[in-house]
Amino acid sequence: MTHLTKISIAVASVLLLGSAIVQADESQEQANSFAESLENTDVKWHLRYRLEDVDQDNALEDAIASTLLTRVTLDTQTYNDFSFKFEVDNVSAVTNRDDYNSTLNGNTDYSVVADPEATEINQAALTYSGFDNTKVIAGRQRINLGTQRFVGGVGWRQNEQTYDGLLINNRSFDNANITYAYVNNINTIFDGNTDTRSHFLNYDWALSDTMDLNFYGYFLDFKEAPLSSTKTLGARFSYGGTSELPLFFNAEYAKQSEYEDNPADLSTDYQLLEVGYKLQNWTFAAGQEVLGGDANVAGQAFQTPLATKHKFQGWADQFLVTPDAGIEDTYLTIGTSFVMSKISVVYHDYQADATNQDYGSELGLNYSTKIDKNLTFVAKLADYSSDSHSVDTRKIWLMLVANF
Repeated sequence: MTHLTKISIAVASVLLLGSAIVQADESQEQANSFAESLENTDVKWHLRYRLEDVDQDNALEDAIASTLLTRVTLDTQTYNDFSFKFEVDNVSAVTNRDDYNSTLNGNTDYSVVADPEATEINQAALTYSGFDNTKVIAGRQRINLGTQRFVGGVGWRQNEQTYDGLLINNRSFDNANITYAYVNNINTIFDGNTDTRSHFLNYDWALSDTMDLNFYGYFLDFKEAPLSSTKTLGARFSYGGTSELPLFFNAEYAKQSEYEDNPADLSTDYQLLEVGYKLQNWTFAAGQEVLGGDANVAGQAFQTPLATKHKFQGWADQFLVTPDAGIEDTYLTIGTSFVMSKISVVYHDYQADATNQDYGSELGLNYSTKIDKNLTFVAKLADYSSDSHSVDTRKIWLMLVANF
């Protein structure tokens, strides 16, 4: 038994004991029998049609992907403090055309649209809520921690990333939310599995109505890719502003080093500083995110392999793997909402962290509108202009999203 495994057992024990083994609030209606819990199963449907066009300044053919995600989610009614979630996803090409490289369809002459056709179990998890202020979830589940900068579900892609393991969430302490998870398999967006023995620990503390502090530790152990095994420890402070002064502020720092069987001598850091202002229906923000690197030593860059990366460093997804020299992403965002619609504009300027190298810039535009309570239309553009990294890349998305 490793030292961290012992610590993990201790953390899990503290979270469970912290609940005082008291039965949960009985005000939540529970089924009177197992059969009744099945009869009262909540069924939800999620459908997302997407047309994605990719144009890159290289020898690859332009890609056009027309895909449909169909998701059905079953949630049983709680019985004896137990409930079960079962979710199945199907990703299919809507037309007979396959003018894109899904990474699995063999069409390597085209640009990549990472939405392979697949049918799979996205979630299958048992939840126990019989402890006071505590939930225990075992099985395949969705895990989105914090901003998803380090652990997320990659929900932008048609095939979601989910996790097999045990998660404990405890709210016994005032204004605090503690989450611990042990993961032994990752169900990836490429319809595959990644063997791991990873630990996630998050402590969210609401200092006041406007200030939050988050501490985290991510211990990633990839058995088949030991060079990707890392330990990341960090903290984030957020200030949300007030009605009199609607100024918001985020600052974050993390340190990353090698972990378990990783033979590298890794020591690199992550920094984020963001400030913004809200004015009626408008939001303005500026920030810089830095993932450290070393231009003279390969494999020394700060990596986030389990992140929802599409949310960060541009929607064109040109920095899914941090370059050896690291990256400084300086960005500006403007967003507004009116009636049932939202519009956002994002500009990124990319530089190397360890050198004077200019990686390029990117402009992103996003428009979404609710057609009715169940249906949403989304149009999105990412236009990346390369300098010394990758190639000029333009991506356009048109989507219809339905929830029932």
